[in-house]
Amino acid sequence: MANLLSIGFSLTEALKFMSETDQQVSQGVGTIIASLKSGHEFSESVRPLIEVQAYHQILIAEKHGQLSEILSELAKFDRLRLKQLKKIKAMLVYPFFLCLILGMLILMIRLYVFPQIQELMPSVDPHHQVSGWSKMLRMIPIPILACLIGSVVYWSRQDAIRQAQLIVKLPFIGKLIRKYIAYYLASNLATLLRNGLSVKEIHATLMEFKSGSLIHLLGEKIHTTLLEGCSLKRLVDRHNFIPTEIVKFMSSGNTIPEMANSMTAYSRLMFDEMIVATDKMIGFIQPAMFIVIGLTIISTYFQLLIPIYNSVKGMY
Repeated sequence: MANLLSIGFSLTEALKFMSETDQQVSQGVGTIIASLKSGHEFSESVRPLIEVQAYHQILIAEKHGQLSEILSELAKFDRLRLKQLKKIKAMLVYPFFLCLILGMLILMIRLYVFPQIQELMPSVDPHHQVSGWSKMLRMIPIPILACLIGSVVYWSRQDAIRQAQLIVKLPFIGKLIRKYIAYYLASNLATLLRNGLSVKEIHATLMEFKSGSLIHLLGEKIHTTLLEGCSLKRLVDRHNFIPTEIVKFMSSGNTIPEMANSMTAYSRLMFDEMIVATDKMIGFIQPAMFIVIGLTIISTYFQLLIPIYNSVKGMY
């Protein structure tokens, strides 16, 4: 759609063209067209079909005449996400088949090899010899499950700001989420600043977003901080997921167009860093899977060989 708008199509014409040429999206596009005919704004029409973050970006862009640019940016982000998901799926195919073969091997050992050992060495009971290990392994999922349930309950009771503060502290994915939040905030602020909005006007715009969303709550925090006569740096100190660079740009004393350019450049930098971070994470998936498979193979061999070793040792 962004390409169609950039070459001169109106919004309605672009939607009709998409409906006629792409059967995969025709139903969703038809819903959007019907909603537009009913008098709704484009952002409200697409709201049920997209994520909350994308809706907020479209809402800002629509109000300030930058819909084509934001749609292009969202399309670029979505293409990246699909590309990375394809990479993950491709990398998981080989480990998945290894896990499948390993599972069948373990099943065959338990069904056929252990009974054979008992017949050849009646004094050996494989299940008895490893009963301590088996009990311990069976108990492990219980505390893990309890921790997961407790974490989900605790998470659901927190507001969006607290959730963001928690998730950026997580190992492995925390840095990636931090970069995404930085990209999301900088991109939205760049759109607002490009249209000459002051800090007060930005706050008023953020207050129009869905109550309880991250960007709405941040708008409230900004308003409270300014009313207290505090600097925005204090807001960053309280919330570790807000990039210090954004506050530096806002407090730089530059003109609004210059701040907008800085925000745009920073959002693009964060987008590029997200690509690098996701590539690194994908690179760790296969080695991690192979480590798990290797540990499973070793534990299976121990289950098989320890009873035999104990029996042979008892003969001497």
